[in-house]
This record gives sequence, structure tokens and C-alpha cells, in this order.
Amino acid sequence: MKKGIILFVAIVIGFIVLLYSQLGMGMGRIQGTVLDENGKVLQGAKIKVQNETYKNFFLTTTSDKRGHWSLVGLASGPYTIVVTLRGYQERTDKIEYKEVTKQAFVWDVKLQLEGSAPKRPDNKNAESEALAALLKEGNQLYNEKHYGEAVAKFQQIMEKNPKVYQLNINMANCFREMKEYEKAIASYQVYLDRVAVDKGSLKEEPVTATVLSSMGEISLAQANPDKAKEYFKLAVDNFPTDEILAYNVAEIFFKQSQTDQAIDYFKIAIKIKETWPLPYLRLGYAYLNKGQYDLALDGLKKFLALAPDDPQAPTIRNLIPELEKLAKKRADQSFCLFSTRLNGSLILSAA
Repeated sequence: MKKGIILFVAIVIGFIVLLYSQLGMGMGRIQGTVLDENGKVLQGAKIKVQNETYKNFFLTTTSDKRGHWSLVGLASGPYTIVVTLRGYQERTDKIEYKEVTKQAFVWDVKLQLEGSAPKRPDNKNAESEALAALLKEGNQLYNEKHYGEAVAKFQQIMEKNPKVYQLNINMANCFREMKEYEKAIASYQVYLDRVAVDKGSLKEEPVTATVLSSMGEISLAQANPDKAKEYFKLAVDNFPTDEILAYNVAEIFFKQSQTDQAIDYFKIAIKIKETWPLPYLRLGYAYLNKGQYDLALDGLKKFLALAPDDPQAPTIRNLIPELEKLAKKRADQSFCLFSTRLNGSLILSAA
């Protein structure tokens, strides 16, 4: 019976993953900052990220008072990013996105005032363009899995411009892919230390949340779960209102079959944003893996209540009656066992 339940759950989860990929949806995250030509943050800019393969799939958001924006739900593939703000020229960029929780994908944009002419190039701009070309080469090498060559490009940029310490993240991602975990941790830590010095706190730079999560994943790969928990806790403690971070940490634990920890972080994501359907869905699956059908039903029913038109809703509606049968059977078995033990006790007392 237990093997049948496990197989049933595996089929359902497999179907969900296939459905996600067919719709152009995923679990990837992208974020950035919107600035004006002078580097001042811009609030209220509209950001639209559209999948070029699945034209019907797009995500939208608005930059906050720090100019920051963030979106989750991207699968790997080509995207168009359109940024608009009244009084500024529309900005359109094409990107090739790679869905990985371990890579901090950051896309910062600068908007020009309407009617303003592009600035004339000067030596400083030419130097910046040269560094940008090196960065593009490094990122291309990373995408092509030439990680050692990519590291060399990133180091070349940092030699010319040591202030670009953010490239430590890029190098760390390369080291991680090469399974040089100690070097990856060290590069991530250099970045964190510089943020702490330059900005006074990790809380001032949202990318540190992804970096800490990556360090946690590496620690799990090194079979050091206690250290992993420290990194994950530090990430969530520094960004207690970031439901996406808590959700991503939960997903990491879930994929590692550490279901109890996954449940804890799904609950944190729900506590931060009670109207977000996805954590309820994943919480339901986590409880299902533990065989706690009543709690699984609670999560799945809440998901349906919040997202009745979600593409996954029909699958969940079909799943719920089966789970209700399993929950009832479990309850009946528990009642029979309790009655047997109680009757046995009474017989022994009478004897």
C-alpha cells in the first residue's frame, strides 16, 4: 500500500513539473534596480518580463522606494524585459535566462529622461564598454560551461576595476559548478564582507540573500547540514519579510528530502504573505510525503481557494478525493487500533 501511495505521489509531482515546463513557468528568480542617468533610484517603474518561447507567459512588478524589483517563476529560456516610467524613455532588453537557485541573476537598468539625447562617448565610457564586453564574454563562457575560462575573464575585470567586487559572485558560481566548494564559499564570503563594509549591513543588499542560500546549498553538498542551516537562518533573519527567499530555502530542503525543514520554511513564507498560493501547494506535497494526509489536504485546499484558476488546479481537484479516502482509511485504522487496545485493557482488568 505504501509503495502505491509513493508511486501515485511521484506521478503527480512529475506531471506538475511537466506542466510547468510546457507553460514556460519555473522556479527561477530575477531581480534588479531601476536608476536614472545619474544613478538615482527610481520608484514606480513598471517591469514586464516576457518569455519569448511561450508568448502568453509574462510576469510584471513595480520598483519599490529603493528602486528594487524582484520576480519569481521563470524557467530557462529567452526573455524580453521592458521597463517603463512616466517621464522616461522606455527601456527594452533581451536576455537568456538560466533557471538556477544557486545563481544570483541581477538585471539593473538605467532610464533616460524623455527627449534627452544619448551622452557622447568619452574615454571613461569607452573603458566601461570594454569591461562590459569582458563581462559578456565571461557570462557566455559560464553559459557554455567553460567555468575555468570564465573565472579568468572575471579576474581580468577585477584587476582593472577592483571596485567591482560583485564579480566574486560570478566566480563563486563557476567554482561551485566545478565542485571546488571551498573556493566557492571563499568567493561568496569576500562578497559578503565587502557588502558589510561598504553598506554597513547585509540587509542593505538584497542579493546577499541569494548568496547565503547558495552557501547553504554548498554546505549540504559537503554533507554539513548544520552549517547549511546556519547560512539559511542568517539569510531569513536578515530578510524576514522576503517570502520568496523563505520559499526558495524550503525548496532546497525539499529537494534534499529534508521534509521537516522544508515544512518549517514553507510556513515562514506563508506567514510573510498569506495570500501567496504556491507555498500552500508545496506544503501540501511536503505533508503528503510524510503521510500526513489531513495536513496535506489543508494545504492543497488553501491553494485552490487562493488560485482556483491556476493551471495546476484541475490536477489538485482530482487529487483531493483520493487523499480524503486515504485520510479516512488512516483514521479508521487508528480508531480500530485504539478500540482493540482499549478492549484488551478492559479484559485484563476484569481477569
